[in-house]
Amino acid sequence: ADVITVIDWKPYGPSFGALASFLSTGIKKNGTLVGVFATQLPPEAKPICSVVPSITAQQWQDAVAETGKQRMLVQKATRVYLQAMKGVDVETNRIDFVLTVGDATDSMRKTMKGYDTIPAPPTQAIANFLLEAWDQWEVLDQEMKLSLELKDASFTVLSKVMKLSRAIDDALNAALEQYVLSAVAAQPTIRSIIWGVSQRQASLVHRMAVEALFIRFDIGVDVNTARFAESVGAFEVAHWELLEGRSVSVQTLGSFLAGRALQRTTDACTLNAMEDVISKFATMKASLHEVLASNTTASEHAAIRAAYQLGNVVSDNMATAINFYA
Repeated sequence: ADVITVIDWKPYGPSFGALASFLSTGIKKNGTLVGVFATQLPPEAKPICSVVPSITAQQWQDAVAETGKQRMLVQKATRVYLQAMKGVDVETNRIDFVLTVGDATDSMRKTMKGYDTIPAPPTQAIANFLLEAWDQWEVLDQEMKLSLELKDASFTVLSKVMKLSRAIDDALNAALEQYVLSAVAAQPTIRSIIWGVSQRQASLVHRMAVEALFIRFDIGVDVNTARFAESVGAFEVAHWELLEGRSVSVQTLGSFLAGRALQRTTDACTLNAMEDVISKFATMKASLHEVLASNTTASEHAAIRAAYQLGNVVSDNMATAINFYA
């Protein structure tokens, strides 16, 4: 008997990320397969019931984690690119750049298409934000690679990199918020808001460094000075909200999903991990201020190296804390 294959509703690139579904079957001649016939189902054939209720708590957690990972990787890729363009440990940063770009690309593909325990985007809003991030990431990826190859650190190139990196971060933040809100609506008892807040911390570590580096390149100084202060403040606010909790009535500037309650952290292992995070973060922040205040190339490069090394430690410590929160 002929077999009809159903390709379930998922974001479809040629339709600008709209959810699409297909039916396909083989075409045979004298019992030999000579082709495949496929047809796209019309939009009205999409089931009225949502796929959201069928997603497990583990799948929500993995989707939030992977989207948060993407934000961190995009900011890290931008950071090591800027460090290389500054002449800091050029070969090491170029290698780190290639590896980070590959990880970011793989991560984005996983969330757009679904992979293992990561579900395909469960809502059109999430699909739209992920596709927006992907489209801009493809441009940013090529822009940075060409800039590194040509050693072009011109105002025009760096301004474009700045805008693309920030736009991707905004799109992924919007996707992350939608994932968290969808998870809360589907399963109110899971800790999706805490997952989202803790995942954002890792991306902020690299984002504030990116903003400091753009300032040193004299790119968007006023904008990046304000953003740097915003990123540092957002990290510190989120850290204490994770530890001390947050009531529904509190809407602190810089909070992730302000107005949503967070439970107080009481687990001893998590508290220890978070103490390590804030201790190293304070030292890293001081190094970033040294980057901004440097008046010689040597002192600037030394501060950039120190901030990067400390940033990796903060990220590792935050990853440990995230595992406890999970």
